[in-house]
Amino acid sequence: MGTRTKLLLAVAMFVVAAVTPCHAQDDLDNYKFRLDGDWWFSHPTGYLGAQGSNNYLHINHDFGFGNYSTFTARFDWHFKHKHHFLFTVSPVNNTKTRDLSRTIEFQGQTFDLGAQATAKLRAYNFAPGYEYDIIRRNHGFLGIEVDFNLLDSEASLRGTGSVNGITASRYASKSFFAPLPAVGPIFRWYPLHDSNRFSLFGSFRGMSFFGYGNFLASSGGINLGLTQHLMFQAGYQLGSRLSVHGTSDEIAIQLTQKGPTAGLEYSWGESPEGKPRKTASTEAGGNAVSEWHVDWIPFYMWFTGLNGNVGAQGYVVPVDVSFSQVFSQLNIGLMTDLDVRRKRIGLLTDLMFISVSSDQKSTPVQGGAYSGFQFNAKTFTINPYLYYRVIERQRFSADFLAGARFWRLDNSISFQPGALAAASVGQTQSWVDPVLGARFRVNIGKTWYASLIGDAGGFGAGS
Repeated sequence: MGTRTKLLLAVAMFVVAAVTPCHAQDDLDNYKFRLDGDWWFSHPTGYLGAQGSNNYLHINHDFGFGNYSTFTARFDWHFKHKHHFLFTVSPVNNTKTRDLSRTIEFQGQTFDLGAQATAKLRAYNFAPGYEYDIIRRNHGFLGIEVDFNLLDSEASLRGTGSVNGITASRYASKSFFAPLPAVGPIFRWYPLHDSNRFSLFGSFRGMSFFGYGNFLASSGGINLGLTQHLMFQAGYQLGSRLSVHGTSDEIAIQLTQKGPTAGLEYSWGESPEGKPRKTASTEAGGNAVSEWHVDWIPFYMWFTGLNGNVGAQGYVVPVDVSFSQVFSQLNIGLMTDLDVRRKRIGLLTDLMFISVSSDQKSTPVQGGAYSGFQFNAKTFTINPYLYYRVIERQRFSADFLAGARFWRLDNSISFQPGALAAASVGQTQSWVDPVLGARFRVNIGKTWYASLIGDAGGFGAGS
């Protein structure tokens, strides 16, 4: 450990020891809303594309992406004593220009050795989540956090390249989008007696997607109180470590964002009280019914099939995949449902992501121009509904729904050589439909229920 590092640690320890305690309170982590904004000195590593060939872009070896400044923000709504809604944003956007040290064949474009090319890396992560505090005491908490990382990553190349021997200005890009769930522990500890001026915090979240890949994220650091509600915080963040491989359309990505952070945290409002202890009066009169109701289905499976046509850039191929085949050809699937209601007004959100790849088809297409094809179809939808409970009975309820459905379709087709050489095309489209609908629920005993929901949308504004 160097002299400068020792000096900085000594100064930090002195500052912590010299901090005057704020007023004593029962709960040192007392807040209803909390907003964190951090400067992030991030260092990206990894690649995007099919490594093992020339069809990939390595952001370090090829272009020397180094440290750069960005930000990360997090909003925490502590709506019940042990329950939180979270939303985290971590955008990354950086550009580098360099003379290439190797020939790169990226998305059908060839960038020759020595040619000057500009690489742009974009990696946005929007993560809504939920936290439950398993242990919550006056000096901190230990909880479990579940979030859905909406990762939108793209790498692009622009510069002098060649196609079929013709040299000109070329552009090529490769993108990856998926909602990736992650779960793990989160904690905060106030070690000083009756003072919230100093705390330690940390979190770790991850998920393995079987043979498809894995995702990790973590952070940790310290907080120093500036005022009763405002704190300075510093730490280190592994914003994301994403590894995806094995898809039939050769999408591959291994991307890590990590680095030190520093920023401010502002908390306001009073934290919700915990459940009152049972007394003779409450036992005689029964517990009061809460105005809040939260139903969450972390994961569910939609038994589906595909039948029709898949198209991209004017090319169309027939698709007929049964329910059983979807399971054998599924790359990744995520479905989750969250319902939050206060009295008769609620918000229902349904999220679905499916990535399906076909085996190689020997069906000729384009009049025999190609001898067969292979397709990959990704579908992402998120449906936020605002609803009103029209009927509320002990065994039956009915809701009127109004909201929107956001669609993102990403199709890619790889053609096998026929009269023409092999080729690949891809296209992405997004749109939003307004929707209206209804939901009915019948309670079967205390632990079972049956539910029916339906909606219709578009109305000329979307689909």
